[in-house]
Amino acid sequence: MDKRQNVKKSYTVVISLALVIIALLIVLIAVVSKKGNSGSRITGDPAVIYSPAVGSDPSGSDGVSGTTPSASDPSDPSATDAQPTAVPTGIPTQVPTAVPTAVPPTDNPTPKPRTIGGKTSANPLYEGKRLVALTFDDGPQEGITNVMLDVLKKHNAKATFFVLGVQLEQEAHRKLLKRASDEGHQIGCHSYTHRFFSKLDDETVKWEVFHTNDVIKEITGQTVTVFRIPGGNKSQRIKDLTQMPIIQWNIDPLDWMLLSGEYIRDYASKHGLSYAEAESAMIDVVLFEGINTTLEGEAYYCPPVAYEMKHGSILLFHDVYSASPKAVDRLLTFLEDNYGNYVFLPFDEFILSENDSGPKPGVVYYNLWSE
Repeated sequence: MDKRQNVKKSYTVVISLALVIIALLIVLIAVVSKKGNSGSRITGDPAVIYSPAVGSDPSGSDGVSGTTPSASDPSDPSATDAQPTAVPTGIPTQVPTAVPTAVPPTDNPTPKPRTIGGKTSANPLYEGKRLVALTFDDGPQEGITNVMLDVLKKHNAKATFFVLGVQLEQEAHRKLLKRASDEGHQIGCHSYTHRFFSKLDDETVKWEVFHTNDVIKEITGQTVTVFRIPGGNKSQRIKDLTQMPIIQWNIDPLDWMLLSGEYIRDYASKHGLSYAEAESAMIDVVLFEGINTTLEGEAYYCPPVAYEMKHGSILLFHDVYSASPKAVDRLLTFLEDNYGNYVFLPFDEFILSENDSGPKPGVVYYNLWSE
């Protein structure tokens, strides 16, 4: 009897353990099944927003809004290791697209302010350059102006020729003027007869200027925009009568005196030199040494031209003396060899380089920045 009871108890324990094991298995299967379902995407009515990886295109790789490539796609160069996060919501959220603000074009840009009196040009087109206006008076003159034009072409320099109307009565001189214009030089008025305007009446002054302007335009096609007064007279009366920019200078080598044939012959005689030797010596004096002399009855020091050449300078020569083209050639060669940053422009371009309005009527210019 006791033996049967013991067997019965043993069966009961085994059955109980089996039930416990079965219960544990059911719980384990339920947990595993639940984990598998939580990794799948939510489908059905609720909208789903997938957050793209940082830095990716909000519109998706195919240009359609809301379509984002799989981060695990090896063919997508922007794919990252991070998976999109599914966020269920009742209402689809629209991601706004930033629209760039259109900047209207400026028809008339404001000119950039430029420095007055700088050591080099403030114009970006001439950065680091020293701009100079090279000017010539009293021509054209056959045998000299043509040589001067050759020198300017050799050095790729542009100049302004202030011509006399009376010189243009000769056909040879008219051809020289046309050549100067065709080669890119500016032509200015220096009156018709070179008489001093202080001794002329108003009508004669206007004829001296405007008749010369008409002759220049007839020959070259250029409209004359600049004027240089004979003898430098620049009274208010002359400004009012001409209504043109008046061009003076701040560097005068006195070539009309120091490089004239008479002066060179006298220098040759005093120093026992040939004319060619005296001419060369005087060119060096004018350009590199300077000289004490007498001007209008008073002591005057003429400084060496080469060392007076600053940005914005207006240089005066005359294309009626045979030594002047040689002096200009030597000067430009010196500047090229020792500096290399000088640019010689026609007067209008010279002023426009630093002043967008150009030369102004009634204004007297001693340098790039007017009086």
